[in-house]
Amino acid sequence: MFRSFQQNILFTPPKSKFVKRAFLIVALFFTVGCIDIPAMNGLVDRIVPEEQKTYDIFQVWNGEGNFAPDPNQEEGEYINAIEDMIDCNVIGCFQETAQNLSWKEYTHSFVIESVWDSTFVMAIFNIEYELGGNTDPGNGPSGTYDLTITDPEGTIHGDGYTMVTWDNKVKDRTIIMPVIYGTWTIKISGSGLDGIGSILYSGNYNIVIESDKLE
Repeated sequence: MFRSFQQNILFTPPKSKFVKRAFLIVALFFTVGCIDIPAMNGLVDRIVPEEQKTYDIFQVWNGEGNFAPDPNQEEGEYINAIEDMIDCNVIGCFQETAQNLSWKEYTHSFVIESVWDSTFVMAIFNIEYELGGNTDPGNGPSGTYDLTITDPEGTIHGDGYTMVTWDNKVKDRTIIMPVIYGTWTIKISGSGLDGIGSILYSGNYNIVIESDKLE
């Protein structure tokens, strides 16, 4: 998924603006004598034209994968648990079963470069669950996932542990984050069987990271 468009933001380079401001103040001083500096600053702001800064929004990183059981747990336990979850259309019952299982955790990373002079960092993600035979239960719990995005300063962003229902799917969910330059880390896990077990029940994810950069 790639989206690109431009936004214009007014910007004045500090050094350039300072030189122009100083020149005008000195010129006005020799012309009129005594100057009220605060008032003159406001006047100079209106006289000196500001330069424009153009940004492009672009895709920093994208990744996808299939949820899978923790390899340290017996597969039979998952199959039995998934059968119980399918039969259970009450969230409390589903959650109790799901919390007794552990799922494989996937780790990804991306970098926000300081030379981009970015104004935002955004994560857009989708999570889907499927039952064998394309069965659609219509409602009730469909699965769980755990998503965290850790910035270079160690602050955690994201949904954390979340339960999903068949009638409230995770589609183009968005997380807006502050601009912090350096390497970010994504960790995600969720309910789903792999291999032959995926015929019975499966889950997958797709994550896109977007930001903007100075042209």
